[in-house]
Formats: sequence, structure tokens, C-alpha cells
Amino acid sequence: MDETNKWLFQYHKKPDAAVRLICFHYAAGNASWFSTWEKYCGDDTELCAVQLPQRNRRRDEDMPDTIEELVEDFISDNQQLFDIPFIIFGHSMGAMIAYETAFRLKEKYGLDPELLVVSACGAPVYPEVQFTGQSILNASDDDIKLILNDYGQIESNLLDSQDFCDYYFPIVRSDFHVCEIYSRKPCAALDCGILVLRGSFDSKVSEEDCEAWKNYTSSECVIEKFVGGHFFPEDHTKEIVDLICEGIKSRKAVKNADR
Repeated sequence: MDETNKWLFQYHKKPDAAVRLICFHYAAGNASWFSTWEKYCGDDTELCAVQLPQRNRRRDEDMPDTIEELVEDFISDNQQLFDIPFIIFGHSMGAMIAYETAFRLKEKYGLDPELLVVSACGAPVYPEVQFTGQSILNASDDDIKLILNDYGQIESNLLDSQDFCDYYFPIVRSDFHVCEIYSRKPCAALDCGILVLRGSFDSKVSEEDCEAWKNYTSSECVIEKFVGGHFFPEDHTKEIVDLICEGIKSRKAVKNADR
């Protein structure tokens, strides 16, 4: 683990890397979700799994109130990550953070990723609302349990532990809250391609939601479907990393041909 950078989990710098893969985890998750990804990255790809505040070694830090504020903090603290070509990947909430990061880098620094990969997340046309008529900040613990059971990522016996709930539910509320107030109107602000990944059984993200990403770039937008639910990458890690790397190689070949 890189103890000098609170944002990065198990970061192994590759001095000769040609591209950097920056990954953002899902709501109420953590960067250890990407712990198996590095073995599928080639020698020329450096993995940077981003650890968000309020969990693990950052558990004493508050989650920012908005995704915009979170991204500003991340970019400000990590200018060095953008000194070589980079790809930004995000899953679910992480996809919103990934898009906002790409948007801010383009808007403020004129930087575009080689590729933006958004997984299990529709385009941010509208805020992602979990409840009708109330914020998740006001949801009861029983409501939170229903959400988590619906996503199917947390073992039910953990939800019976009060100690676990006392630690975990504030993270759930903070993460889902920044999602439910985040949106950006369609705009072709990005010049990079967007790769959209979706689980075939994911009831949270429709094909229409995925198609809407085409309105957020002036370049190509490709949609790929994998067998599985909302957390399909857990069963398709190698395929996804290979797909990302192949996408970069193809784009580089096109760029070279245009010269």
C-alpha cells in the first residue's frame, strides 16, 4: 500500500508504464474491490484504485457533500496521475465520479482520458433517486437494509450486526446522497471515447440509460453487455480489463493512421 497517498489503495508504481488505469469503486464499497485487477494489467498499464473518504484507513474523514467537491479534492491532490496517458474507470457511483473527473480535467486543464469506462451506471441526465419523496439521509435503518438486500452485495448476517450497521450505514447514506443530487445535462464536452458496460440482469440500469451516454462525448460510445447483475465485473474481471486494454490499442492504431 502506498502510505504517502491516502487516495490510492495498494498502489504499485510502474516507471515504464505507457498508460494509467484510474478506478473508482461503487457506493458504500471500497478500493479493495480492484485488488485482483492488477494481475490482468500488462506491464505497460499502471493500476490506480482510488480509496474514497469515510472508509478503511480514511474512516475518520467525512465524505464531501457533492461529487463535484469530491472530484475537485481528488484532482487537486493527484496532479501527478495525469502526467502520462490515462484511462478512467468507474462502477455505479464510481462511474459518476469517473465522468465528473473526466469533465473537470477537460474543462479546467484541457486534458482528456484515452478512454472513459462507465460500468453499471446510466448517463447522469437525472439524479439517481432511491426513494420517492425523501432523501436517503432521512431513510430509516430498515430502509437502508432493504436497499442493500436489493443490490445483493452484503451478506444478510452482517446486517444483523449492530456494530456493522453503526459503521456501515453512515457510509451508505453519504454515498447514496451524493448520487441522488448529482446530474449533468447532455453535452459533448468530452473528446474521448466512452465504453459503457452493463450487466444483462441489472435491474438498476436500463439499455436506454446506457444509450444516453452517447450524448456526452463528441467521439464514439460503445456499449458492451455482460451476463450478470449489478456487480457483474466480479465474474468478468479479466474480460473487462482485456476489453479496456484492447480498446486503447485500437484507438492508438487509429490515431497513428490519421497522422
